[in-house]
Order: sequence, then C-alpha cells, then structure tokens
Amino acid sequence: MGFNSQILFYFFFFIASLDFIQETNASEYNESRLLMKGCNLFQGKWVFDPSYPFYLPSKCPFVDPEFDCHGRPDKQYLKYAWKPDACSLPRFNGASFLGKWRGKKIMFVGDSLSLNMWESLVCMIHASVPNSKTTYVRRDPLSFVNFEQYGVTLYVYRTPYFVDIVREKMGLY
Repeated sequence: MGFNSQILFYFFFFIASLDFIQETNASEYNESRLLMKGCNLFQGKWVFDPSYPFYLPSKCPFVDPEFDCHGRPDKQYLKYAWKPDACSLPRFNGASFLGKWRGKKIMFVGDSLSLNMWESLVCMIHASVPNSKTTYVRRDPLSFVNFEQYGVTLYVYRTPYFVDIVREKMGLY
C-alpha cells in the first residue's frame, strides 16, 4: 500500500471513528443529539455576534499571512456566525475538545483548503487554552502542532493531489 493510500485509509478510518469518539461522553453526546434532532443545518442565516471571532488570525502563531486576508483592515466580517432557523449550534470549546481527544492524533490531508481548516482549528484550540504548552513543527509537506498537556497532535499533510500522477503512453503512437 503506497503512502497516499495509507493516508486515505487513515483519513476514512478517522471519519468512521467520529461516532465512537463522540460517544465517550454519553450525556453530553445525547444532549447535543437532542438539540440537533430535526434541525436542518442548511436552512438559516448569518447573524452578527460580537463575541466572534474565536481568535484573531494576526495573533495566532500558526496562521500563514495569506490566510489573514493580507492584513485586511476591516474586521466586521469576522463577527458573523451561522444560525440555523430551527436550533442552536453549540459553541466551540477548545478545552473540552482537547479533553475528548486526549492522547489522539488528528490529520488533515489536502491542499490549501485543508491547510486553512487545520490552521483554523489549531488557532481556535490555542485561543481556548493560550497557556498550554505546544510543540509546533513546520515542514513541507507534513507539519504538526502538539498540545503537550493533553497529548493531542494535529497534523496537516499538504498535497495538491490525492492520487499520484503516473505518466504512461496511452493509445496509438
């Protein structure tokens, strides 16, 4: 099995294990399921929320400058949250997230969109536990942040393609 195949296997294993991991705290899991039951997450609107954003990209040590909108001066666009019509979404809690994922590894695989999601999650967690000791290793194509107190490591593997490009002669020559 090639390296890319292994990464895809682990990615799909990660997705499949989400239910199991969420159920580790059954009462919280059941409460959130009751809140979401019958809720169409796709029907709603953007509402102004002065408590947003969770973090300022310019203050997060894990954000590339190009993901900070190149220092865009207006910040009002960051103060909007998605509000479904029929329910309330639970607010992200980084300390709780780290507690649930204690001792685990999480990997994002993909292009700049995956990198953006990884940076956002790492920054939201970092803002929730700003004094938590971290190890940050930036290498191409694999980078990671480890939240040492919790034993949680978030990896990002940058690749523009999920499959290898193999050049071969096809057809009549």
